[in-house]
This record gives sequence, C-alpha cells and structure tokens, in this order.
Amino acid sequence: MAHLHDELIASSARLTVDTRYGKVIGGRASNGAAVFLEIPYALPPVRFADAEPLPDDHKYPSGKEYLTESSYGFQPRNDGQASGTPFVDKVGYGKPTENPLFLNIISPPSFKPKSSAQAFPVKIYIHGGFLQFGSPHGVRGQDQFVSAELSEVRVNIGYRLSAFGFLASDEPRLDGNYGFKDQWLALEWVKKNISVFGGNPQDITVVGLSAGAHSVHQILHHVSRLPEAADSPFQSAILMSNAIVMVPKTPAELRPQFEALCYALDLDPKSPNILKTLQDPSLVPASKICELIETDALGNEYGTFRGCVDNISWMASSPDLMTWQRSGAFATNLTKKGVKSIVIGDLTEEWYLYSIAHPIPTPADIIVNLERYYPVEMVEKMMRMYRTLGEDAGEGECTRLFGEILSDWQVHLPVRVFTRDLHRAGFPVLRYEIAWTPEQLRPEGGYVTHGGDSYLWHLRIPDLEADQVRVAKDWLKKVNTEIMDLEHSSRSVQEVLKLGEDKDITWSTDDLWNEKMRLVKILQGETE
Repeated sequence: MAHLHDELIASSARLTVDTRYGKVIGGRASNGAAVFLEIPYALPPVRFADAEPLPDDHKYPSGKEYLTESSYGFQPRNDGQASGTPFVDKVGYGKPTENPLFLNIISPPSFKPKSSAQAFPVKIYIHGGFLQFGSPHGVRGQDQFVSAELSEVRVNIGYRLSAFGFLASDEPRLDGNYGFKDQWLALEWVKKNISVFGGNPQDITVVGLSAGAHSVHQILHHVSRLPEAADSPFQSAILMSNAIVMVPKTPAELRPQFEALCYALDLDPKSPNILKTLQDPSLVPASKICELIETDALGNEYGTFRGCVDNISWMASSPDLMTWQRSGAFATNLTKKGVKSIVIGDLTEEWYLYSIAHPIPTPADIIVNLERYYPVEMVEKMMRMYRTLGEDAGEGECTRLFGEILSDWQVHLPVRVFTRDLHRAGFPVLRYEIAWTPEQLRPEGGYVTHGGDSYLWHLRIPDLEADQVRVAKDWLKKVNTEIMDLEHSSRSVQEVLKLGEDKDITWSTDDLWNEKMRLVKILQGETE
C-alpha cells in the first residue's frame, strides 16, 4: 500500500504554516491535501513518567520539513489481530522510539496558509491496538481522501503503548495511564494550534477505534471531572467498537504485573533503586522490554498493560467511573464542559478478530487470556454466562468461544451500556451498527469483523471499488446529518443507524439488545 510518506517525497509541493512554536513545512498528497507528519505536541517524555506540554518559549527546528514517517512507538510484535498485515503498514516507516508524542495533520486541498477565512471541522483520530500496538502512520487511518471529501482537518495522534504507556504499581509508586495523558496533551495542543492549519477550534470531534474508542471513553470521563473553570478541548466524540464497562484495576492490583516485569528483567522489584533503574534506557533497553512481553516471559496474564484507577491526576476512585456514569452526573457534566454529542457503535461479527488476538488451543487458555483484561473473580463470573466446553474441545471451538466472550465484554455490552446511560440522562447519543464491509478486504472466512469498517470511516479510496466508494461516502454523510439532528431526536435506546448487508442505510431495532444486556447482571452496581 502507498503511504503518505511516499506521496510527499514524490511531490515537490511545499507549504509553510506559522505556529506559536515557529514555522512548520509540509507537503501536498497526490490528491492535493496538505499534509504535515510528526509534529511534536509535547516534550520528549521520561520513561514511566507523565509527559510535559511544550513550554511557551519552545521552538521547532528552523527549516525542518515534516514529510516523513520516521518513527513509531516502541511496542511488542505479538499482535494476533494484525495477522496478515505487513508491519510497515501498521506502524509506518522508520524506527521505534520512546517518544511517539507527535501528530499528523491533514488539511483539505483548498487549505491555504494564513487564510483567516478558513475554519474547517476537525476530527482527531486515536488509533487502536489493545493499547499495546499501532501508530498514527497506520495506512488504514491515513486521511487524505476523507479530508478532501468532507472538507475536514484530520489529525492522527501518537501516544505511548504497552508497558511504556500503562505500567502501574503502588509500591514503588507508578501512577500509570501515561498513554491516556499523552492523548490529553495532544488534544490540548490541537485546541490551541489547529486554527493555523485551517481548523475550527470550536468544532472538534475526537474519534477512536477499538483501544482508541476505549481511550475516548477514558477521556470523556476525565472531561466530566475537570475543575469548574476548565472546558473540554473538543465538542463531540465517536467511539468505534469499544468502550468501558467495568472499573479498571488499581495500582495495587497491578503490582504483580510490575513485579513480573522486574523478575523477567532479573531485577529485584523491592530494590530501593528499582524505579531509577527501570527508567534508564542504558540499563534496561526498550527493545528488551518488548522482547520479554512478546515472548510471554511475564506470563500470559501479565502481558497486556491497561489503564488504572490512579486516584491522582487521571481517574478518580469515588464515585467509581461506572457509578458516576449511571448516576447521570457524568452526562450532565459533559454538557456543562461543552460536549454536545456522542456516536458509538459496533459490527455484527466482532468476535472473529477478537478470537485471533491470542493463541487459544485449549479451554484453559480462554481463562488465562481473559485474565489479561479482567480480575480473576470477574473472569469466573463471565465464564458461567457462556456454554461450557469439554476438556477435549478442539482449538476451533476454544478460539470461537474466546472471541465471543472477549468481543461481548470489549464491544457489544459496553456499547449498549454506554448508550443506555447516556439515553437515560437525556444526552444526545447516536448508536450505529455495521453489517457490511468491503468483501475483498474481509479476513479469511469473510467476516464483517472488528476494524473492517476502517476503510469506510477513513474513505480509503485506493482499497475500495467504485460502488464501495459510493457506499462509504453515503455512510459518512448520513452519520454527519444524523449528528446534526440529534438535538431534536426522540428515538428509543434500542434504535440503531444500520448499514445493512445489502448496503442500505436505515434505522433499525437492535435484535441483540436482550441477549447482550443479560450480561449486566454480574456487574457490580447494576440492577437492570
């Protein structure tokens, strides 16, 4: 697949934008869109510490051209969901870095620097990958075509992944959530600077796919508890195939994972200097951390790093985020902070891509790999909600059941619970369902599965046939129209905007509502 990097290098077109940090030089994609790659939004971070925003007197290098995919965040390479995708198409060209705190900006072909009359809508995209994998350079998320079609400024942000973004512990104190806080700094940078790229700072939507959608949900909770005088840096949100459905673990609960990493590195987690040692790349290379994770040297249950309830700077413990969300105070505060609407949805066969996330040869592997994401006691309750496999069950049966369970708890149930809570509070929410994706781009088996809708949302014209381009454009325009009408909508909580198998776009009733919502009975605090 052609990367933006290739198009920019092949073109002699250049344009310069004056930012508060100095001039940045970009190029033009083959369709004329203005493109700037890897613009820093924060200072280079210290490992396992919060990043710092650019100071007011910071200056970008004079004369630098922002045209290349030179780096991506350090990450393990055991991404089962990316099977069959060339690594370069997932992360871009270049080399791994512990400083992926940059963003890619794409403005429509009509953008002209220093034109104060231009104020295009802005969409900020947070890539997926279980919070462990990916890059803003991923080819599926390159937005030159959708920027041109919808006359929008598109921004793709990088953030720290895996252990580098989410290692946490209470002893020693590691607050975690570094990746989420990276994303927050990126949003603030966009709010302050996007106008010089033709964007309207009063019309910003934050968008996330999979782990990116989980991130957007995290960010929405953060916005809902901002100080009285602070407003949201965006006005709308789109969550694609993921959301939060239970309270994350605490740093104390994540201490065993921290200790497992230390033991795998032949380090004593109780050493008084352990944090200083871990933070020193000359003593503990980033590549070594990735190698240990991708070879499961930490143990299967400790190989996936997630967010936590830090109760300090990112997520409060009281009331916990799900109680806060159910109470209606979450939605009320979002409105106060300037968030006007939320879009959320899923695909009909999410289970397939989740089934190949990890090897599941036996029934026992289902439990071990669910414990990557959920507490042991919760996994026990979850397993009782599904069919029981015999000890002699084949790998196909085990893989299918694992995919069904993980997709239910990562996507189908969270999407419905979030919609229910917003609907109850009277907050403008649009839920969608996608039952068709381009046939030639589906995985083996032809499933309409997780992430397959990326080609539609990003209008990836080089990958689509002519009639599929039409469907994608119709879908994008219909969603935008429905968002504008949300304020006057009176649809029920079970109604979804559906892209059907026949490629028609209609309002429909959610036939799986009861089947999926039955699972809430094992969630703490739920009464439905």
